[in-house]
Amino acid sequence: MKTLKDYIKSKAEFTVAGTKSNKLLVFDVDDTLIHTSANILVNKNGKHIKTIPNKEFNNYKLNPGEEFDFSEFDDPNILSNEVFTPYWNTLKREYNKGTHISIITARSDAEMIRNFFLKNGIDIKQSLIFAITDPKLHLNGTIQEKKSQIIKMLSKLGYETFVFFDDDEGNLKTAKELEKTCDIKIHTIKV
Repeated sequence: MKTLKDYIKSKAEFTVAGTKSNKLLVFDVDDTLIHTSANILVNKNGKHIKTIPNKEFNNYKLNPGEEFDFSEFDDPNILSNEVFTPYWNTLKREYNKGTHISIITARSDAEMIRNFFLKNGIDIKQSLIFAITDPKLHLNGTIQEKKSQIIKMLSKLGYETFVFFDDDEGNLKTAKELEKTCDIKIHTIKV
């Protein structure tokens, strides 16, 4: 079984627009770059009992027997109809300058995310797009912990300065704590 570091190394090509850099801008997708209309379904005993919007997901505690269903986030039609946030323009501006950009999303399909960006004129390297709920990444823990694991791995591959854009305060806080254990600087931007 490949480790996360092996997986990243096997995909990594850290030259972007012909340049190498030790700085990386990291963006979340849902409610950071786009206003998502995808919801999380809550099921119990195989039956849908509740629908919660993405903004409420990080604070929702499952009751005994409940489980999350993220199937709406796997629908490329929903993704392609989303409305961009003002941070989309930040990403486009930095992309056009040749800045190294990574996407770390709680979605499970990195290829769908890459295709979404390509359809919108942005060619982010596949090796810098991480759908952290994809089982082949073999990540464990909460969404916050998984996002931090990716940032930590990227730091081991040479990135030293990160600017992390995310709508969830917990994701930002957990990533910022990496400064204590890794030789990196993380600037966090709450969207």
